[in-house]
Amino acid sequence: MRWMCGVSLRDRRKSEELQRQLGIECVSDVMRRGRLRWYGHVERADRDKLMSKCRTLEIEGTRFRGRGKKKWVEVVEKDMKALGLKKTDVQDRGEWRRKIGGVNV
Repeated sequence: MRWMCGVSLRDRRKSEELQRQLGIECVSDVMRRGRLRWYGHVERADRDKLMSKCRTLEIEGTRFRGRGKKKWVEVVEKDMKALGLKKTDVQDRGEWRRKIGGVNV
């Protein structure tokens, strides 16, 4: 029987309980922080840079039938809403990093 940290699969412990016990962050929280860090970087960048221009790029052509795929900006807006952030918060880099749970720079 294999086990890690004194716990085997037969113990049937929840992942959340093990994460809390071991001090490991949830993957979704790490991904959210990474998305918001990149969003802050892009928002603070000069408007004439290529990455800023690509954000507002409109693609011409027809769309496929059915529900469209989720856009990156929609996920970021959902993350911001979950943390109670506003678009104006991004201009203060140190405060933004603190609010999203990153290190204060």
